[in-house]
Formats: sequence, structure tokens, C-alpha cells
Amino acid sequence: MDLAELNTLDRSEAAAVFAACCNARAWVDRMVAARPFHDATKMLTAAGEVWWDLSADDWEEAFAAHRDGPTTPAFVEYERRFGHPYVVFAADLSAEESDAVYRRRLSNDPLSELSVTATEQARITNRALRRLLGLF
Repeated sequence: MDLAELNTLDRSEAAAVFAACCNARAWVDRMVAARPFHDATKMLTAAGEVWWDLSADDWEEAFAAHRDGPTTPAFVEYERRFGHPYVVFAADLSAEESDAVYRRRLSNDPLSELSVTATEQARITNRALRRLLGLF
């Protein structure tokens, strides 16, 4: 899909496209309303600005979409500790690096981990948007 097509989708179609990138309804609604985007950089900038302007409850809604991913006993432990699924941008991590990141994050306090998780979700969303527009 190119940006021109995204800009011309009706609201419900655009919402479905954005929801596939990030499942927070408030983020989706605001991204749909922010159209038209004049270039990909402006869209990606808007996506980040909207994300960081959301509430923790909105973030939690986006994190919940990751409950459908792989589950291990360790991930259950993480969710019990922090109240939301483990979210990590793992595209650039080896299995060993991913394991080290997970173990390090388990020692975070809940507020710090919420911030880390929000950052990881923002990275995942950015990659999904870039993929949507064929930017890599």
C-alpha cells in the first residue's frame, strides 16, 4: 500500500489498517483523523507523537494484542509481575540476546517496565507502519 492509498481509504478501512499496526483504539482513531499524511516521515512522526500522548490504559490495550503470541512459563511470570504481556522488539536480537533482555527486564520496577514496554511497542508499531508502506 502506498501513502496516497492510505490517505484515501474510508475511515473504517483506514482504522483496520492502523489497528493491524497497533491495537490501541485511541491511537487508531487519532491516526485515522490525522490523515492525510503528506509523506511517510510525517506519518511516522505523527504515529510516535500520538503514541506518547496516550494514557497507560491505552498502552495496556496495545500490549494485550501480544497475548496471542508464544507463551512460556517465564512469560506467565512476567505478566503476573507487571500485569501485561511481555513486549519486545526482537527483530534485531539473537535468541541469547533476547533471553538476556528478558531477564534484565524482570528486575525492573513496574513503572520503569511500563516505560520500557511502551518504547518496545512504539518500535514494533514503527516497523509495522514502515512495512505497510514498503519502506524496507
